[in-house]
Amino acid sequence: MRKISLLFSFLMIVSFGVQAQSLEELKSMKADKEAKLAELQAEVDGLTTQIDKFPGWKIGGAGVVGFNLLGNNNWYALANANSSNSNLGIGFSAFANQDQEKYFWRNLLNINVNRSAAYADKNNDLTKSVALTNGLDLSSLFGYKLSEKWAASVEGKWLSSILEFDPVDKNDLFDDKYNFALNAPGQITVSAGVTWTPMDNLVVIIHPLGYQANFPGEFISAAGAKIGATYAATIIKGISWTSNLSAFIPYGGGDTIDHLSVAGDVVGSSTYETGDLVTWDWLNGFSFSVWKGVGVAFNLGLRGNNQVADLGRFQAIDAGTVLATDVNFDDNPVQSYYTLGLGYTF
Repeated sequence: MRKISLLFSFLMIVSFGVQAQSLEELKSMKADKEAKLAELQAEVDGLTTQIDKFPGWKIGGAGVVGFNLLGNNNWYALANANSSNSNLGIGFSAFANQDQEKYFWRNLLNINVNRSAAYADKNNDLTKSVALTNGLDLSSLFGYKLSEKWAASVEGKWLSSILEFDPVDKNDLFDDKYNFALNAPGQITVSAGVTWTPMDNLVVIIHPLGYQANFPGEFISAAGAKIGATYAATIIKGISWTSNLSAFIPYGGGDTIDHLSVAGDVVGSSTYETGDLVTWDWLNGFSFSVWKGVGVAFNLGLRGNNQVADLGRFQAIDAGTVLATDVNFDDNPVQSYYTLGLGYTF
């Protein structure tokens, strides 16, 4: 019996030893494969960098769609037992860049539309409220290279609305009709100067000669300087970030203008000094690819524009959605939008 026990113990020890040896061998094989994989990935990344630097057109972009629904039916645990809420956000950005030995041509397009609608009571249309954020941003930058880092350049940039509410009856506070509407409001900026490229993924614009035309026609336009920067890179493996910052600084101008409702009636007036005409925009896009370009995307837009802010506040007061006593016209707020949802990168 003792011999059998010793034999069993010996076999167990041998078995564990063989398993441990096999496990170590598997770990060693895995480490060798991972090292070879890392080496191959480094070669692929190097080839990708060479392809990106090769002269010619580079085209790409990303889109994001965010959608949600919320509804209640006789859910009396809530104050609004029959409420509902829906939100749809669509964002799209694309670029088309040409890079040659002596010149470059960089084009950017961003489109954003966000609509949300809510009913405090689905059985009563008068409890409906709607919010709409939308915008188009199109820019084209051409540069003649003076050196590896510097170029003489010119740029045209267009910011515009895409849709606007159509108040058939301005006393109907919850009207939900839309018109296709460009430059309501809008902004066209042309400028010239130099472009600095300190690294492959960063382009800085310094344009002391510029003119900005603001729409609708009552808005003040002015001559000034345009500065900006565009950055695009993979910040973490699988996560890419694109950023476009631009600002316009006027050299002069200022006046009193009348703000009009969508129907064309005067709803208020404001006086602007030169500093009130400074405008800026910062658009950011983050994308995380899960499978063949499909993943999660997040777009964030920030803007400062005093004339547009005042127009929107006067129109909201005219529509009755905001009380005049709740609005501070001395404040130039940071305007923003965001969209989070399913994304596709190409």
